[in-house]
Amino acid sequence: MRFGWLSWVCCFVLGLALYVGNPKLVEDAENRWLDTLFQRRGPAVADSRVVIIGIDQETMSWAARPMFAWGPLYAELASGIAQASASVLLLDLIFSPTSEVVLRDHIRTVAAELAEEVSPRLLRAIGFDKPFRAALIELVKSGTRLVLGFAWEHRQPVFSDPSLLHIARRENTGYYNIATSRDGVTRSIELFSTTANGERVSAVAAVAASTLATISANLAENPMQQINFRGPRNSFVVLSLKSVIESFRAGEKLHEKIAGKIVLVGFTGITDFKATPYGFMPGVEVHASVVDNLLNQRFIARVERKYEILTIAAVVVLLLFFSLRFRVVSVIVGLLCAAVWVGVSRQGFDTYYLPAVRPLLLLLVFVITTGLIAYRSIYVDRRRVRQIFSRYVSDSVLHQVLASDDRDFMTGKRRRLCIMIADIRGFTTFSEKRDAHEVVKFLNAYFSVITEIVMRHGGVVDKFLGDGLLAFFNAPVEDADYADKALNAAREIDKYSKTPEFRQISHGVDLKVGIALHVGDSVFGNIGSRRKTEFTVIGDTVNTCSRMESLNKEFNTSIIVSGQLTALVRQQIDWHFLGRRSLRGRAAEIELYSLFDQEKKDGQKDT
Repeated sequence: MRFGWLSWVCCFVLGLALYVGNPKLVEDAENRWLDTLFQRRGPAVADSRVVIIGIDQETMSWAARPMFAWGPLYAELASGIAQASASVLLLDLIFSPTSEVVLRDHIRTVAAELAEEVSPRLLRAIGFDKPFRAALIELVKSGTRLVLGFAWEHRQPVFSDPSLLHIARRENTGYYNIATSRDGVTRSIELFSTTANGERVSAVAAVAASTLATISANLAENPMQQINFRGPRNSFVVLSLKSVIESFRAGEKLHEKIAGKIVLVGFTGITDFKATPYGFMPGVEVHASVVDNLLNQRFIARVERKYEILTIAAVVVLLLFFSLRFRVVSVIVGLLCAAVWVGVSRQGFDTYYLPAVRPLLLLLVFVITTGLIAYRSIYVDRRRVRQIFSRYVSDSVLHQVLASDDRDFMTGKRRRLCIMIADIRGFTTFSEKRDAHEVVKFLNAYFSVITEIVMRHGGVVDKFLGDGLLAFFNAPVEDADYADKALNAAREIDKYSKTPEFRQISHGVDLKVGIALHVGDSVFGNIGSRRKTEFTVIGDTVNTCSRMESLNKEFNTSIIVSGQLTALVRQQIDWHFLGRRSLRGRAAEIELYSLFDQEKKDGQKDT
């Protein structure tokens, strides 16, 4: 818990940096995520009421004239669209009309230099803008709405050439400007703005689509909109200018393709490309997407920032509180929350847009900091457990302890245990006749052997009490066979005490080992002070077992056990009932047993 506050601080600081500081790099990443969602979604159905007439490379080659001389071609186009009864004609073209007098004077000058004669008939035919203006007037008279645009600097007065724009009237004109993000990609559109003197100016696409009454109300509330692109290039119906004019000249009717529709005319293959989430796209198709969004009310509805903040704040705070008790699990839950957030952002896209970068960064910081704290906690816990139990238990039991998530026994736990006490009879006389070095050497050799025996049978060596040993079984890991293992360990210790090896380390002195086993509820845990702690067992069972061991001398036995142990031993044992005894400190009598075969061997040896 020492570093439990780290996750809180990191999440709080990062949250302020992301939502108050609003770093540009994060916004760029959010835009990239938006682009990914578009690309994953792929093409969507576009409004069939929107048609594009494109000026492509084929049209340019077919026209075989400079752009300033396209007036007659535009005139034919306007006439064809008027005959086809289009609803709206939006020209995504900026016209810079040149005075016809200047053009004619220039042609006369060039002809004079070439010593060529220019006929009056030819000069009369060069009416670059006049046929176009006349055709536009007829278009307006036919009932088709003419929408023209102009370039405009934000918050500046509107400058427009009246030679063509006055034909469409002021209310049918708008600006072409398309907003771009910091990385130069077009993702949104400003549908209207105001000039320096407060005059309202609308985007040309908004003017074209404003035939619907509902659009005007929406524009008043939401000037900035996220464009819901319908797909990559050619997601709308695109007709080449060449094919439309040729059909008009051939007398073919264009009603099926154009009647009642909003027609946008612009470059589609040679210039005016905009970077979009789907790659580069002609500007006229961007305007078509805006018109489509306006007609169908399907601009991307981005979740408001305040709701995003409230939602992610609630998620992170709940995770932080959850991590106070379940740190490792909270890391997994944090990853699941991130996956769910991404899933909702992906699946809900096109209906709404749930921002993902800032929430994912917060969740990532939570997962990393909480994961590091959990790792450190687990590492410190495992190291502490290893330091404590490596002295008491075998490696196999230690691995079981480390693999378990249960650490309650560290702070104290009550369980039914088997207590073992082994004591050397005659050790006092032995120690008095030898120097300290020999005594310590004997005890070290003796305890090394019996400690290994106890550990090998799954027991815990609690402590050494002079020449005695206290051990217990069925802790810290529960073991269904703990009674049998305790008995087997006692028999092996007794067997060792009768070996030549034991007589050798005791210098031939006839020392006997008395062992007692008793089962009962006991408390075990890590007990002590900050300077010294021990993993030990306490309780009446230990005291009873100690008094039982002292009866080995009276009954002339090596191993003495209680009735509680015999009831739990599963192996076949020939028990010898010693009787009932009332031990000091216990009101109830206790049944005492020894092993018949062990008692027989002891008797033979004494004989």
